Amino acid sequence: MGTRGVATAGMSITGSLTRAARSVAARVEQVLAKEGLTLDQWLVLDALSGKGGLAMADLADRTLATAPTLTRVVDKLVTTAQAYREVDAADRRRVLVHLSARGRATYRRVAAKVSEVEAGLDVPEELLVALRGLGD
Repeated sequence: MGTRGVATAGMSITGSLTRAARSVAARVEQVLAKEGLTLDQWLVLDALSGKGGLAMADLADRTLATAPTLTRVVDKLVTTAQAYREVDAADRRRVLVHLSARGRATYRRVAAKVSEVEAGLDVPEELLVALRGLGD
């Protein structure tokens, strides 16, 4: 049996991933702050990009934000005209969140800057594939 998941040289996989996530988030937050966005707002914009609209539960799954945080974030995006809410035509009990034209423009502009930060991390493709698989 290997040592995966067990502290090796003082750093577990959990510790290593947490340090990496916080480091990446800090770099991205520097870019987002200049755009007047928080990381949670960015994650919602990113989740909504290319989608026709998502229910709050779907947004929560994609962003890992708690319900109260997500409500605050979406409220702020609606207030700043980055997003809007609409009753789901297929299920009138659900409300969908959509990007507005302003939100799509913000997303495109900021995505390019976030991509530059991410490209600067120089993460090998096979590691990216493995990391993406962890969320499934």
